[in-house]
Amino acid sequence: MLTVKEILMNKISLDIECVDRVYLNGYVKHLQMPGGLITFIREQMGFPIPSPMVLPPFTQSFRKAVEEYARAQGLEIVDFAKARDEDKDDLARARLTKFTKKQGVVMIGKAQEKALGYKAQRQEQGKRVWFNYSRQSLFVTYYYFYILDPDFGLFFIKVCTYFPFDVKVCFNGHERAKQQLRNEGIGFEALSNGFLSCQNPERLQVICHQLDADKIQALFDRWVEQLPWPLSKEQRAAGYAHQLSIWQLEVSRTQVFQDPEQGWALVEALIRDNLDLGRPERVSLIFERKVTKATPSEFHTRVLREGIQPIIRIRYKHSALKQYLKDGRALRTEMVFNNTQDFGILRGLKNFARLVEMGCRFNNRLLEQEQISQDCFLSLQEMRKLLQSTLLEDGQRASALRFAEPRSMAVLEVLACHAYIPKNIGNRSLREAVAQRLAGVLDTYSSAQMTYDLRRLRLKGLIERIGTSHRYRLTQLGMRVVTFFTKLYHRLFAPGLAALLPDQAYPSDLALALNQVTEVLHSWTDQAFGTPLLSSI
Repeated sequence: MLTVKEILMNKISLDIECVDRVYLNGYVKHLQMPGGLITFIREQMGFPIPSPMVLPPFTQSFRKAVEEYARAQGLEIVDFAKARDEDKDDLARARLTKFTKKQGVVMIGKAQEKALGYKAQRQEQGKRVWFNYSRQSLFVTYYYFYILDPDFGLFFIKVCTYFPFDVKVCFNGHERAKQQLRNEGIGFEALSNGFLSCQNPERLQVICHQLDADKIQALFDRWVEQLPWPLSKEQRAAGYAHQLSIWQLEVSRTQVFQDPEQGWALVEALIRDNLDLGRPERVSLIFERKVTKATPSEFHTRVLREGIQPIIRIRYKHSALKQYLKDGRALRTEMVFNNTQDFGILRGLKNFARLVEMGCRFNNRLLEQEQISQDCFLSLQEMRKLLQSTLLEDGQRASALRFAEPRSMAVLEVLACHAYIPKNIGNRSLREAVAQRLAGVLDTYSSAQMTYDLRRLRLKGLIERIGTSHRYRLTQLGMRVVTFFTKLYHRLFAPGLAALLPDQAYPSDLALALNQVTEVLHSWTDQAFGTPLLSSI
């Protein structure tokens, strides 16, 4: 069978990096705290007493404006009730097929959903009366505006009808790229969410890389001016405009196979290669099938070809790196940022480019590591350097890295996880993960032991220090070593020793065969050194 490297280098007809789904949160900075709401009521609404009675008319006025806008556009407001997000999108796409304009609102939906809104409590002291506001979970009305934009294609803006009027914006980078190709007259074939082929792949990649924060902000500003909005133009100019932050961001790399059968073979090989590297909590198979009472209680990690979508998923805090077969034709590798602060980056839209660059790096790192995992063999000389104590040129002694020793293997297994999502390595985070593998108790693995192991790994060339800090990252040699040692231990060494145990109730085929070899050798020994030979001497 072809290796991952051979397929990805020679059997790919289209290779495109593109932002996929983007989910943005819009918030009014000065309405996030109760004091800001009170100031708004006094200064923008003109009520010296910030009574909660003035808030419902404000909401009702916005709802009325939406209804009038819908009538003017000839649109019916669809009650989403408990419709799923997929159902809402399907309804919008169905309306889009009958939409004759080049741009505009395709559909308006309405739903009751939870939001963090303001509630007031009346306080009295003698003749003095005042109100305390607090943010609480409420069920309020949201309006969904599904919009056809000339640059971004179909997307939606979701607006809350109650203070502080939070907003959600959702678009797809692939849909934007398709719209740009249509505008430029470049032909393409589409996947369900991506590209199968393109007449000008180079131009397509340029279009995908051109998406930035300025274009996203311009999209939002353009439609805020055209849609009914809860806050007037004057109020927005006074500092009550919505600011955008990144709620969810998906960065994808799609590699289309020349032969779909090679795609299935590759994904199956990747799944097998990623299930037993000592990190079951990070890699899982997701089987998209309905479970009923008739479904067997036992499941096996087997890749089936009908009705099941296998997915490799590597989790990191709230975010995830996943890989799956797209429409049976392409390998989709996708970094999903569910919380940008997982990686020390704030949610502000200005950090969009930095996150996209990081997502592309993570995707490429996963593909690179998968190729290394199939080609991670070490030479005899490299093995000797690792397994023996060595003296470096500067006089430092690097102690031996003992294969199969529990502590060493625990460290290498944890580092195997860092080979996929290249997060910096530190004493504290690494120590907690190693302790869990050793005994589950942090006290069993001290900080001094972790420091010793990090120094040994650095002197052996498996990790390198970042600047002058006490943070490290895996080297190219380190990725090969942690992969090779972990695979060798879990796939050959541990199961092989278990199979050799002679006192098992049900001995393995290997144990039975070796017992036969032992009996034959004993027979030859008896014949060679038996009594007839001794008597003739």
